[in-house]
Amino acid sequence: MNMLRTKSHWLVGTLAVALLAGTFGDATSVRADDTKFKIGSSRDLQLGAQLGMAMHKGFFKEEGLDIEVAYFTSGAEMTSALAAGQLQLGSFGDFPTVNMIAANLPVKIITGVAEISGTQQLVVKKGINKPEDLKGKKIALTVGSSAESLFASALANYKIPLDSVEVLNMSAPEQVAALARGDVDGITVWQPYVLRAKNQAGGHAMLSALKSFIPGMEGPLNFYAAYSVFVVRNEFLAKNPNTMKKVLRAMKKAEDYINANKDDTAKTMEKDMKAPAKDLRVFLDENVYKMGIDAKLVRTLGRTVNYMHSVGKIKSKPDVKSFIDDSYMKSVLPNLVNY
Repeated sequence: MNMLRTKSHWLVGTLAVALLAGTFGDATSVRADDTKFKIGSSRDLQLGAQLGMAMHKGFFKEEGLDIEVAYFTSGAEMTSALAAGQLQLGSFGDFPTVNMIAANLPVKIITGVAEISGTQQLVVKKGINKPEDLKGKKIALTVGSSAESLFASALANYKIPLDSVEVLNMSAPEQVAALARGDVDGITVWQPYVLRAKNQAGGHAMLSALKSFIPGMEGPLNFYAAYSVFVVRNEFLAKNPNTMKKVLRAMKKAEDYINANKDDTAKTMEKDMKAPAKDLRVFLDENVYKMGIDAKLVRTLGRTVNYMHSVGKIKSKPDVKSFIDDSYMKSVLPNLVNY
């Protein structure tokens, strides 16, 4: 299957789910002008580290907030909840975020959460070592995700024709299972599935979005980047400006704690992430936890917009800056806004 010719439009599917009302109920609702609500995140440390630690270490409570993190099984499910107004705020990857802004949903990007480039990796089976070895092979990935863009960018970087590789659309868990069975030759995916592909399927990383592991071509890469960002519905911002600032202060406290105490963070997040601390410790080192809005983040979001538009996944090319509201970060953490 060619990744650029999918049978279904990811955004349409996501928003269609959102219109099937009532699946999330009170679990993700929030009352206006309230200090007690839930914040959405996927169950991974790329999106949920600061939120989880702010909850567990009492940083939200220090700000007078009673917040629980609502963990969703996928970014698409969380996007559906936000689109339907059943979730007001949460941490998202850049691809779901671009889908939302391209669909003109009433949301704003408030801050970057983390650079997650290091957790996005191309994992292949034994015997595949060089980019040229990918020709004629089957690579699984999730169409409409950052993994699709990473793989296309990697092929372009090494001048490997896209149509020389067979790309299969699979969910992250399906990819690991397919690699273990030998049904595919490699996968492009994120943590924790990268580690599972290595441990359970015998794969090895050819590259991440930050680094090449190709023999004789090792070193840093800069052709691609991925971020998690904090997205909030406009009506929440209008009714809760002070609460929004408190959320950001608590998240920054959690971020500082994470960067200084990664071993304890891994232990603390075991139950939430449903993964052992030793694995979580690996993920913590691959992510760069640094809230803020800088030129690299804005540039990355712009590239994501261009890529998704070029392959027909979004119909319009929104101006990313028009969907960034930096006023809250400028109010509480002004030194972290620089773009």
